[in-house]
Amino acid sequence: MRPLIGIPTSPFKHSYSEITPVNIDKEEFDYFWLLSVLTEKIVSCVRAAGGVPLLLTATRDAQEIKAAASKLDGFVFAGGSDIAPAFYGEEDRGTISPDLDRDSFELALCREALEKNRPLLGICRGCQLLNVALGGSLIQDLPDVKDDWGLHRRPDIVRGYVHDVKITVPTLFPNNRGETMKVNSMHHQAVGRLAKQAEAAARTEDGIIEAIWAPAYKYAVGVQWHPECLAEDDGVQADIFRAVVAKAEE
Repeated sequence: MRPLIGIPTSPFKHSYSEITPVNIDKEEFDYFWLLSVLTEKIVSCVRAAGGVPLLLTATRDAQEIKAAASKLDGFVFAGGSDIAPAFYGEEDRGTISPDLDRDSFELALCREALEKNRPLLGICRGCQLLNVALGGSLIQDLPDVKDDWGLHRRPDIVRGYVHDVKITVPTLFPNNRGETMKVNSMHHQAVGRLAKQAEAAARTEDGIIEAIWAPAYKYAVGVQWHPECLAEDDGVQADIFRAVVAKAEE
């Protein structure tokens, strides 16, 4: 039987008026549509990898979260808004408003999934979420630590390659040739203090952590880039989804 892969989604809006350009600015409107497209691409990648994708909506119901972690075989945590700094013990200095409902839900679900040793993949925000769930922190705004941070936020070429990352755990990307990998990039935050259970699996030349993993678990991997936008034409990126689905099938 094909494994069931849960994909927590961005929050739903309660009415059409909340997402019309009349009531929100163009940047926010474009952001909602981008998240919708990225979610669809993750669904397609999970399906192509042999999994059955199931979208999960945010809830604070502890029993519902436990049930999802128990009944599903694996998870993919997607990109989205900043995680509220309060969840890793800092004051808010970021630039994109957090979604507290989504943060609470996904952190609880991630921790339940880890406790039950369910395979999981974190993408962009999801990579950061994994680090926070394990006790790590984030760089709230890359401009605070990198003058040339613009290299890391290029949503205009999300289906192309922006920079290289140096792979430090090659077993996570077995079909990649060489020590580096070309990736896209559209983030202004990044992993800060690594959780004690996590290790860096890839970095950029300027030192930013681009992938993490927690080797004590069956499969707990986070990538800062968006493999779902590259996987159709890039087998190494598609392998990232095949890996979590394969582990969920075991």
